This record gives sequence, C-alpha cells and structure tokens, in this order.
Amino acid sequence: MRKAISIGLCLALAGCVTPRQESSGDLKVRSEQAAAACRAQPLTTYVARAQCLNDAALISAPTVENPELYRHVLASRVEIAARIDRKEITPAEGARQYDKIQSQLVRQPPSDQGVEQQ
Repeated sequence: MRKAISIGLCLALAGCVTPRQESSGDLKVRSEQAAAACRAQPLTTYVARAQCLNDAALISAPTVENPELYRHVLASRVEIAARIDRKEITPAEGARQYDKIQSQLVRQPPSDQGVEQQ
C-alpha cells in the first residue's frame, strides 16, 4: 500500500513540473538539423520533400514574427512541389517561385498580419 501511495505521489508531482522552454536559438538549430536530414534523404517526390521540410520548419515556428504569413509560405511550398511532381513546372521554376514567396517573410512587417492573395 505504501508503495502504491509513493508511486502515485511521484506521478502527481511529476505532472507539476513544467518542461524547460527552449530558446529561439535552440529551436532554429533543431529546425536546421531536421531540414538537413530531409535533404539527406533520397528524393522520392517533391511533395514528400516539401512536407518533410515543412515539418522541420515548424520546429522553429514559435520564433517567427508573422505566423499567418509563415503558414502561407509553407503551404505554398507544398503547392509548388505538387506542380513540379505533375510536371507543370520545372524544379528550377519551382525554386524561383518559392524564393519569391519566401522573400515575403523578410519584407513583410510583423504588425501586418494580412497575407496578400495571389
């Protein structure tokens, strides 16, 4: 009986401990490592690669200044990848289109939460 109470008390106390918050630098490093792991995998489809890179990018999502625009950029990556897989555009054209969309993250002020529709 004492053992059961001790275990229950330990479990209850363990639930009170908050996990350590990672710094933005730690999140960015983890995100970059995950992206490198994606790029190291053989390319099966561009959509699969885009989804892997998006998962890696989401690791550092809490650090972005404009989350709505960030989600738009990630969604665009998958849309462009699908067009490449369907052979509607070349990988080089897809890269140009994605670079153009991604540059919005740099240009867009954080206070403007609107995403321009194309």
